[in-house]
Formats: sequence, structure tokens, C-alpha cells
Amino acid sequence: MPGQRALFGVPSERLWYAWFMYVGALSLLLALSLTAAAEDDAPEWGGFRGNNGTGVAASSIPDALDPEGNLMWRIEVPAGYSSPTIAGDRLFITGAEGTSLLTICMDRFDGTEIWRQEVGFDGKRPGANSPAAPSPATDGVGVYSVFHSFGIVAYDLEGNKLWENETGPFNIPHGMSTSPVVHGEMVMLQVDQDRSAYLVAYDRRTGKERWKVERPGVTHSYATPTVYAPEGKPAQLIVSGSFQIASYAVETGEKLWWVDGSAWQTKSVPVIHGDRCYINAFMQAPSAIGLPKFAGSFEDILAERDENGDGLINRNEWEHEFLQMAWFIFDLDDDNAFGAEDWEYAVACGRATGGLFAIDLGGEGDVGTSHVDWKFTDRRSLPDIPSPVFCNDTIFLIAEGGIFTSIDPESGEEIKQGRVAEPESYFASPVSAGGRIVLASKSGQLSVIRADAEWELLSTHRIDEEVWSTPAIAGGQVFIRSQQALYCFEGRSED
Repeated sequence: MPGQRALFGVPSERLWYAWFMYVGALSLLLALSLTAAAEDDAPEWGGFRGNNGTGVAASSIPDALDPEGNLMWRIEVPAGYSSPTIAGDRLFITGAEGTSLLTICMDRFDGTEIWRQEVGFDGKRPGANSPAAPSPATDGVGVYSVFHSFGIVAYDLEGNKLWENETGPFNIPHGMSTSPVVHGEMVMLQVDQDRSAYLVAYDRRTGKERWKVERPGVTHSYATPTVYAPEGKPAQLIVSGSFQIASYAVETGEKLWWVDGSAWQTKSVPVIHGDRCYINAFMQAPSAIGLPKFAGSFEDILAERDENGDGLINRNEWEHEFLQMAWFIFDLDDDNAFGAEDWEYAVACGRATGGLFAIDLGGEGDVGTSHVDWKFTDRRSLPDIPSPVFCNDTIFLIAEGGIFTSIDPESGEEIKQGRVAEPESYFASPVSAGGRIVLASKSGQLSVIRADAEWELLSTHRIDEEVWSTPAIAGGQVFIRSQQALYCFEGRSED
């Protein structure tokens, strides 16, 4: 063609086209490789209490969390009880502000906010809980946030909304606290509520429901499940719920095995070590925390208290100050009266205090007599909310008043028990890395303990802010979330 330039006898327009296609192919290959790398690269602390809820990180951490010594940064954040989760250089938290439920992404190294997204709600707090209590989960590709009043919402790592399922509010006194669990292609959520409790699995990419199973006989609980994935065998979701511990097939939701006898409320994460599961499914009887002792038949209580003869125990027919405050816990249908079902539930709660269970995994059906290796029931040592942590071949527990206990995982026997620093309430679970255990009390007392069977308190410092959230650990950094701010401590142990 007249006027057309050529190089080595090839027309220039063909060279430009070939170059364009070459660059395009390289770009596509790079994008695919980066996507594959991202999806294969597990986050360092992917959910509540880290990867699979163990509370253990593969790093070294400092011997002290000292605001005057090794505090790297402090950033104010919206209030919430959820814990940080971490993937790469990004940290995720949730919070509530006004009528907004927030998912926030921050740079873990300096606390800079990268993005925030929100869904709306009525601004009301669910009981004594936070509107943002469940911790977000991340698989390094997406982040999945659950809120009591909303349901579940998913974002990519740049903050773009992927999908949402508006299934809230849930029928749970004090609100939803269970965090989502990601495994394979699914995001799973335990919804133990007072009516129509269920487990559900969503496709992590689309939010489409993969399966949903009802949990009859289950009432409200606050525990997050965990995954047992034995080599060469299908994965299981182990669920700690009211009155029963159970396992479900991750792929189908089929119920595989169960153990009766857990507490009437459960809050702790099941901890897997090898082919055994340790579950703190303990809650004191209602009478032990100042409520009446519920006992006898419904006919007996009607004869004693049914003044108007309507066949119910109406709220004004039982004058008890604490029961009036806690009435909603036992009033399953929320009609301000005890019917036969409510009464039977209250009586059952008085019997179901549970304990710390050691369950050998691999059974089928009712394994309560065949696979429960031991059960620990010392009320002084057992926490209401914090989960156990297993490290250095020892189980560690932090209970009310700062009572810290080490337990032999083979025998279930107590090794050492003592008080950590000042007597405190603890809602945050212990977490561990590099032979150290981190504790955070409600009032902001931060302790580091040497994680030996004959444990030793190494340091205690304070931040003087209320802490409900479990600490997070990644790459030698320890993150403490108070109701005002997020703290990052960094350093190495002396060992």
C-alpha cells in the first residue's frame, strides 16, 4: 500500500497489533497469577481468634505490652466488640456509629484507614451487647462481616461490595456474637437463636446459599464454630451450642455426631489439636448468678403463682428484681409470660452447666459415652466467655477475677492455678505466639505470660480503656482493640 512503512518487511500496523496482543497476554497472565497467589496465600489472622479459631500465631511477640515502651501506634476507631482480622498488610475491623454499621480496612503497619463501607440499621444496641460484635473473616480475597441487625455483607480487599444477605435482626438476647467461618468456597454462620436456630453456608464469591440446616431444640448461644479437616477426609464444622456439641459436614450440612450435656449458653470457640477437640461449654446455673432456682413441674408453678388463672406465669406475677431484668432470656416467644415451653427451658437451664470437654474426633452419631475422653468442671477455673488456648502441649484458661489455669490435655487435670495481676473481669480470650500468652481484661489490664505448664507472669501494663475484644497477632505485632481505639504493639521476646 502506498505510504505504508515496514520493518524487516513487516508492515508497521501488523507490528503494533502484535505488540498490543503480546502486552495484553502478559497482563492477563500477570493478573491470573496474582489472583491465584492471593487465593492460595492464607491470611495471618483470618477470623475471630486467628486462623480456625486456635488463638495461636506463628511469630514471636514482646514480653510486655507497654504504652510507654513498645506502642507503635494508636488510632481512634468506632465502638464495637469485634476483634481485628489480618491479611497481608491489611487489617479489618467492624464498628457502629450512629445508624451505620461499619467495615473498616486499615494499614496494619501505621493504622492508616484505607477504606470504610457501611450498611444502615436502627441505631439500637442489642441488649448489653454491641451492634458490631462478630469479628469479620477474611480469606485474603474478600472480607465477610456479620451484624446483628443486618445479616452478612461481603467486600473485596479494595472495599467494593461483592454481595449481601439481609437476614437480621436475629432472635438472640444480647444480639448476634457468632463470627463467620470461611473454608474452601464457603462462608458459614451459626445462628443459634431462640426460635428457628440454623446453620447456613454461603458461596464466598456470590453469596448464594449453598445449604441451610435447622437446629431443633437449640436456643440462643454466642459461640463461633471451627473446622476439623482431617487429611484425606471430608471437613467438618464443629459447633458448640446450647445443651449439645455437634458436628456437621462442611459440604452438605449433614449432622455427623453429637455430645449432649453442654451448658445452657455457650460462648467459647472449639479448639482443635490433632484429632481431638477441646470445648469450654460452661455456664453457671441461673440460681448461681442470682436468679431463682427453677424447679418442679409447670403445674406446680402455676398453682403457686398464676394469680389470674390464665394458665401462664405473667411477668407481674413473679416479683423478683433480677428476674424482671433477665425475663427476656427465658421468655422464648417474647410474650411477657412463662408458658409451659418457657418453663421447661428455664428448668433445663438449671441442670445444664456443662464444662470443658475433651472429645476424640472421628465418631458418628451420639458419641457422648464413646468419645468424650474427659470433662473438667471446676467452676473456679472455667470462664463464662473466654475460649481456651492450646500451646506448648498445655491448655490455658482465664476465668473471672483473673484466675489463670493450666491443664494437662491428656488427663484433664489441673497443673497450676493462680491469679494474674489485679482481680479483673475478662471478656477477651487469651491468644498466643512464640511461647507467650496475651491477656486483656475488661478494664484494659494487658498481661503477657510465659506459656509453660508452670506458667509465669512476665509483665502487666494498662491502657485505661475498656476492652471487650480479643487481641490479634500477626508478624510480631499485637493488636488490642478498646472501645475507643486500636493499639499496635511490636517487639520480640527475650527468649
